[in-house]
Formats: sequence, C-alpha cells, structure tokens
Amino acid sequence: MSHDLKADKFLKKILGSLGYKIFPKNTVKTERFIESLSVNCADLIKLLIDKKKINNVMQVGANDGKSDDFLRSSINKDTKVLLIEPIESAFLDLKNNYSDFTNVEFINKAIDIEKGKKKIYSVNPTHYDYYKKKYNSEDVNWLTVLASFDESHLINHGVKPNHIHSTDVDCTTFKDLIEQYNFNKLDLLIIDTEGYDNVLVKNFIENTKIRPLIIFEWIHMKKDDAKNVIELLEANNYKFFKLNKDLICIQNNYF
Repeated sequence: MSHDLKADKFLKKILGSLGYKIFPKNTVKTERFIESLSVNCADLIKLLIDKKKINNVMQVGANDGKSDDFLRSSINKDTKVLLIEPIESAFLDLKNNYSDFTNVEFINKAIDIEKGKKKIYSVNPTHYDYYKKKYNSEDVNWLTVLASFDESHLINHGVKPNHIHSTDVDCTTFKDLIEQYNFNKLDLLIIDTEGYDNVLVKNFIENTKIRPLIIFEWIHMKKDDAKNVIELLEANNYKFFKLNKDLICIQNNYF
C-alpha cells in the first residue's frame, strides 16, 4: 500500500514524541498484524483531542466506562461523545462514571447490522463470588467486559457454562445512530464487542461515507476475519498500527 509521505512524516513526529513507531502496511502480509508497540492508547487519543484532531467520538461497547477503558481519561468537556452499551448493569455504572460530563450521550442498546432484538451472553452476577475466590480479588468488573453475542467467547475466557446467562437486548445500526444524533462528522470510532468487531467495522465502512480514525480489538478475531477486515480498510485508504490488543486504523489523508 502506498503512503502519503507528508502524513507519514507528521504522524511519526506526533507518535515519536510519545515513543511510538508506525509500521508499513505490508507487514500485515507476513505477520497478520503490525508489530506490537509500547504505546499508551489514552495518551495518543488525548494528544489528538488536544490538537483538535478529535472532537466527536462514538464508542461501541463502552461497558462501565472504567474497566479496561482508555477513553474517559482522554476526553475533555468539549469533546462530543456517544457511548453505547447494551448490558443494563454496566450501562448504569457507565452513566455514573461519566456523571461529571455534560457533553456525553448514552445509548442502552447494542449495535448490529440490522435493528431488532438479539441475545447477548454475560456472566450472571449471582456467580461473581466464585470468581472473587478463584482469582483472590474483590474486583470482578472485568467480567462485564466479556459480554458477547457469542456464548463460546465467555467459555474460552474461563467462565463456566452454567454461570452464563442470556439477555435479549435492543439493537440499532450505525446508520440510524448517525442520523439520530447528527454524527455525520465523526472523528473517532471505538469498537470493543468481544469477537464481533470485524462484523461492525465492515458494516460501518460499507454503510456510511464517514471515515474516522477507528480503534477496534483484533485479538479475538479468526485469521480469515482479520484478513478480510484489513483488506476492506486498506481498500478504503486506511493505514494501520497496533496498540497491544487494539488496532489503530487511520486514513492516509487524516493529517
């Protein structure tokens, strides 16, 4: 993939100030993804917000806004933010953790390729004590992060099948949300849906004309799914670098 040298130079300058390094896209062909970087995602997003490159943010799978989350510490009170979380208990915590922000909208739904109802699987809170004892920790907020449309995702993370319960959640689409909340100017899209990210990235690219900076979780993807979504993003003028478990996707003309 060809690179815009000016954009590369500017991006390298910004990332270099934080100790980051950008890798060429062709490493994907040999490694599936770009090499891992010693990067703090919160610092990167905060830097771009401070430089007014990010003003409008949508986060899909916002959870409680605290557990395994980098967004809350990165935004300021001028950033327009839309947070989407389908699990009721996590959603209530999310609103509470963002209670000091007046520039944030909350959506208690899931994002899918079409509107309707869909089963989402999560750990039944009545079994939290089991994991407190198992991991010798009172902090089990990470269990809410595992909520997924795929029941096997939880089992693969060590959750006992009889500890899992399902909930029918309301689903909306990117297209409807963008129209409803006037998000035609979107600078950052964060997706963390525990194994469903590739489906939503594909749906977003194919059904909107917006091309924001995109951050999504790659580590739970199958190789073919990862390859397909990378190729789709590449065809839409994106370059990539990896921040731990997340893939940062940025357009060549972003800067």
